[in-house]
Amino acid sequence: MKKFLSKIFSVRVLIVLFLAIEILAFFFLYFLISDYIAEIKAYLTILGIITAFFVFHSKMNSSYKIAWLLVLVIVPVFGTVCYVLFANKKFTRHETRKMRPTIKALERANRSKGSNNALNKIDTSVDYNAFEFGSYLNKYSNNGIYSDTKVTYFPWGEDAWKVMLEKLESAKHYIFMEYFIIQPGLMWDSMLDILKRKASEGVDVRLLYDDLGCLSTLHSRYYKEMRKYGVKCHPVNPIRPLLDIRMNNRDHRKIMVIDGHTGFTGGINLADEYINHIERFGKWKDNAIMLEGNGVFGLTSLFLSTWSMITKTTVDDFSPYYPTVYKSETKPFKNDGYVAPYGSLPFVYETVGRDVYINLLGKANHYVYITTPYLILDEELENAICRCAKRGVKVKLLTPHIPDKNLVFQITRSYYRNLVEAGVEIYEYTPGFVHAKTFLVDGEMATVGTVNLDYRSLYLHMENGCFMYKCECIKDIEKDMVETFAQSGQITLDMVRHSPASKRLLRFILKMFSTAL
Repeated sequence: MKKFLSKIFSVRVLIVLFLAIEILAFFFLYFLISDYIAEIKAYLTILGIITAFFVFHSKMNSSYKIAWLLVLVIVPVFGTVCYVLFANKKFTRHETRKMRPTIKALERANRSKGSNNALNKIDTSVDYNAFEFGSYLNKYSNNGIYSDTKVTYFPWGEDAWKVMLEKLESAKHYIFMEYFIIQPGLMWDSMLDILKRKASEGVDVRLLYDDLGCLSTLHSRYYKEMRKYGVKCHPVNPIRPLLDIRMNNRDHRKIMVIDGHTGFTGGINLADEYINHIERFGKWKDNAIMLEGNGVFGLTSLFLSTWSMITKTTVDDFSPYYPTVYKSETKPFKNDGYVAPYGSLPFVYETVGRDVYINLLGKANHYVYITTPYLILDEELENAICRCAKRGVKVKLLTPHIPDKNLVFQITRSYYRNLVEAGVEIYEYTPGFVHAKTFLVDGEMATVGTVNLDYRSLYLHMENGCFMYKCECIKDIEKDMVETFAQSGQITLDMVRHSPASKRLLRFILKMFSTAL
């Protein structure tokens, strides 16, 4: 009986209930004021025109801007409400004021020798690309670029998981974890056992998880359960049973840091399908990287900045978290290229993750390999991919063959024709679902992280990635991508031109609303 009642009063049920009440209240209000509906509609239409004016002159990306302008013109009343609820991305003045001390502290840290930011040490006559990317990320992501960092690439989630457990066991001072999805099972339970034990030993264990990402996997008071074990835990952007502007902005990051000198990121969440312990959509192809050395500070600073924002606290000094404070027993890493962890936020107009991708496409001279689970491109990114192929660069793009979301899969395929006609080679991963988000350029530059090629990742979510330049692990990334393409089926021009008319119509309609998916 108790279990039955807990299901009835679960957060998911309450959210649906409250949203239903809100909708009913809206219709009740509509009929209540029906005598004045013409006047109200006129006022709201005027408001829609004013909103469209502000959208037109805003700093948001042109494709995203056009999509909203289209909605505001076609359905001004509904469009205005949606814009206010879902597209107001900027930090409030109060939020900006609260975050400013932490941002200033991080800026000081990136200028400090202790953080080992290598931006001013780069020989621009040899490694100008590293300097250019480092300068951009230093300014717009508040992250440095680092040398003396070893990067280990894991082509499968299960490979990364085994090493994660070893590194968690070695923690002596602190463990920071930030993930979109956590689900009880073999993967998470094995980690949780270590976290509980480490917390009882006095290790500072902190955990952030996205509340919506974990809506179907964790109970609503899971963070309180973690606190009983000594784990400092917070859900990011907690789900409330009310329409809320920030409900559309999720924490999609995947970060793990151990004692400041070892860090992980990539595509994998903490659930069993990511390590192929269970099968949902065929073979799950994912990846991750492990940083050891100076570059870990980029991941640490991303986590602490999010922690500051979520807990409404200030990080006045980042120096206690430098990689040099608790050095690993491993020898210093020399001459392994440059790494630059970076993050993007939905509350500012700078689309860092998207711009890293566009800049990589612009730097390519010979080939670009891309893997992504979703393909919902804005005009500028689509044009950048097409231009890259048109100027003779071999562009190979990998998407899933077995989808996890069929509607999004159909939108992904709606982009195939333009890309293939431009010369892009598109492959679908026939063994299952590819979840890795990877760019590789000329065997020299790469990025691995959480940023999908869709509007949500590019504009609406908190994301992170790691730019790598002349790192030894890039050879491993290329080897994995070549092997994965070999297992995949190529999409030909004849296939996209002669797909069923019903599918083409569905994709055309879905593409019109792709910014909301």
